[in-house]
Amino acid sequence: MFVRTRPAARLAPGPLLTMHMPHPLQFADSRALSAPFAQQLSTMPPDGALAWLTAVLAAQAPALRSSNASLLAYTGNPAAMAWIEANIASPVATQWGVAAALLDTPWPRIAGWLQRGGPHRLMALDTLLAYRKPAVNMAPLEQIAAPVLPQAPARAELDAALAACLAASATPRIQAAVTAIAKHGDEILRGGPRGVAVADLPRLYLDPTPFQHATAILAQHETVAAGMRDKLQNLLKGIV
Repeated sequence: MFVRTRPAARLAPGPLLTMHMPHPLQFADSRALSAPFAQQLSTMPPDGALAWLTAVLAAQAPALRSSNASLLAYTGNPAAMAWIEANIASPVATQWGVAAALLDTPWPRIAGWLQRGGPHRLMALDTLLAYRKPAVNMAPLEQIAAPVLPQAPARAELDAALAACLAASATPRIQAAVTAIAKHGDEILRGGPRGVAVADLPRLYLDPTPFQHATAILAQHETVAAGMRDKLQNLLKGIV
């Protein structure tokens, strides 16, 4: 017996049927992002470069996003701080604090993060430490930018804020950060002009050589990096 069947119903497009293509830079670290980010900085205004970068970071896993967070500062766009505050999450890498320092985050805002707790407290501590004087164990662009803490408090106020932070949560990570900040406290509160203005950070990322002290800093960094490569090669030879 022949049975007439009804045509299959057509499903209207819906959320379950929508194909979401992964972002092509979803798994890119800072090195892999370097060339496309530089292209954005060269061709787009600060708002455009920031929109492009935040779209990339939003597509990445939290750990990778954290490791790439310092790139936000090199958009030279102060609006990046609002995105940072809204999106910082565990695991909190030091790059969030580096970005905040490069973007001229002032002490009152940092003090608010310390009181807020959670990821914001960790970012606050990393931000303070990123305001220390340039040192060889810092990335060369950070050394050249040499950010200086705006609206710096008196040393007594800083010490009191750190003591309150420890009283609220004394995890090993927080203890280590507070100890380092106390050690570099006078540097962090030093005042004076910074090395590179926030608005000039895109130019610094694209070509650091014209900036003050850049030649010496880059040469020193290459010397340190070459020494580390030699030690690694010798270690590998010894293993083989």
